[in-house]
Amino acid sequence: MIDSTPSLLLGPTVRHDGILARALGTAGAREGCSPQRLLADLRAGAPGAHSAFRYALAQEFCTYVSGLGSAFQAVYVYGSTMDGRTRPSSDVDIIAWVERKSDTVESLLWRLNRLLTQGYRTLTGCASLRSLFDIHLVDNEDVELGRGYGSVIRSVWTAPVCLWRR
Repeated sequence: MIDSTPSLLLGPTVRHDGILARALGTAGAREGCSPQRLLADLRAGAPGAHSAFRYALAQEFCTYVSGLGSAFQAVYVYGSTMDGRTRPSSDVDIIAWVERKSDTVESLLWRLNRLLTQGYRTLTGCASLRSLFDIHLVDNEDVELGRGYGSVIRSVWTAPVCLWRR
């Protein structure tokens, strides 16, 4: 069961079961290093470490929203996270496909983003990061009509990657 509040950090240490800690472990394994080594690379500003960590964070984001109910249909990631152009202050470009947009869903995603951004800043020392995720909500109608970011989902130029689908 997924806790309704994302566990992030407790003081100066990473919680062993938190979103950031799981992403560090996943990205470290993908990069062939320990979470501690990945964290050192993140703090040093290594682009590869930031790309791997952001992709793992996008996966954790999907895991979290998949437990929130049927409002979410799919989550896509695109941009610098996918093509290796990530810098310490880069955000993760996300398209969250929901059945129908609502203030409740937008508020929830805004709070999740704010908490993870704070945790990321503390963890990496990257105070210049304004927002960890750049989340664009699309609904069934946006996707059907190819309107706004709904058109990006089927774009051959942007080619977002679907990380999760209901």
